[in-house]
Amino acid sequence: MAPPPRMLLLGAGLSGGLLALALAELGVEVELAGGSLADSATGWSYGGVPWWAGAANPLGELLATAPRRWDQLQQRHGELGLRPAKLWLHWPEQAPPQAVAKVQQALAGLPQQPELTALSAHEAIEQEPLLAGADLGGVMQLPYWRVDPLAFQQGLERAWAAAGVQRCAPLPADELRQRLEQGEAVVLCSGAATLALLKAMGLQTPSALDFSWAGVGQCDGAQLAAERIVMPLLGQRSGRETAASGAAVICDPGLAPAPGGGLLVGQTSWFDRPIDDPPPVDEDLEQLSGVQSRLVPSLIESSHGPLRLQQQPVAYSRDQQPLLGPLPGCPNLSLFTGFGGPFALVPALTPLMAQALVTNDWSQIKGLGLLCR
Repeated sequence: MAPPPRMLLLGAGLSGGLLALALAELGVEVELAGGSLADSATGWSYGGVPWWAGAANPLGELLATAPRRWDQLQQRHGELGLRPAKLWLHWPEQAPPQAVAKVQQALAGLPQQPELTALSAHEAIEQEPLLAGADLGGVMQLPYWRVDPLAFQQGLERAWAAAGVQRCAPLPADELRQRLEQGEAVVLCSGAATLALLKAMGLQTPSALDFSWAGVGQCDGAQLAAERIVMPLLGQRSGRETAASGAAVICDPGLAPAPGGGLLVGQTSWFDRPIDDPPPVDEDLEQLSGVQSRLVPSLIESSHGPLRLQQQPVAYSRDQQPLLGPLPGCPNLSLFTGFGGPFALVPALTPLMAQALVTNDWSQIKGLGLLCR
């Protein structure tokens, strides 16, 4: 029998962390390069698991397995931060009724048929006092799961140690190039940094892969009354990611528990900026302060202090489908990136990705339409 293969994974966030465990279970010797999850986009994500959001196709059916996949991961590796929650999709009082009704109808028609509960603004504020005084027309409640980033980081570190995953610091492009030239198998799970690494190595970047700068406000001391994530029913980010051009910045009004306690407020997405040039802090905070004044105005005059900004570059796919598999022209370099709804898709796709890396059979990934393009 041939000795287990060795693979180098770059990126120790959600995708790299879970892929490292899956490969180790298949007998692969894994070296995982990356910094702390707390310094990544994963560490400041809302962590929602929209398992019911897929279309009536094989990928949507795979997405629906996310809660079971997370449960299996926790049975094998211990606590990874999975929490039952509710998703509140809210809209402002002056939102066009036709637009609200259109999205509500789309939710009601989802193949997985999640339970939908309509809440008036008054009912929502009774259940979540932080929303008192908010510009709120109503709320649509759906079942949800949430992964707490801090507990996930702690659980991953325990699981990596138990599985024998070797950890090292992030690698610069020149060292990565050398290791590729030596024939090592490498997987880029590094989110937005994937683009910079490919360019620095003189490799062509996939046409579907792009990134935006994301910002969230952190409010210490404030806390939601229950385990829930609040997001806009008429959010703008997804539509802007698929558009050829548009606003330089959008700001979706949302709320979620912050890692280690406190509250995350809003999410900005800044487009068409270099990866080494984050948005100005004052401009980003101005956008997020607008969310605070519209959605949680009670916090403005409280003793919780001003919002603190967290910024990270976030990778996305222009066609809303992640990119998996060998980079064309470089067969020993593969990608596992470009996720939307990553906390649902990554655990569902990780076993398929790990198996394909070991067997070099990409037919199942190709059948899902996700092969690197």
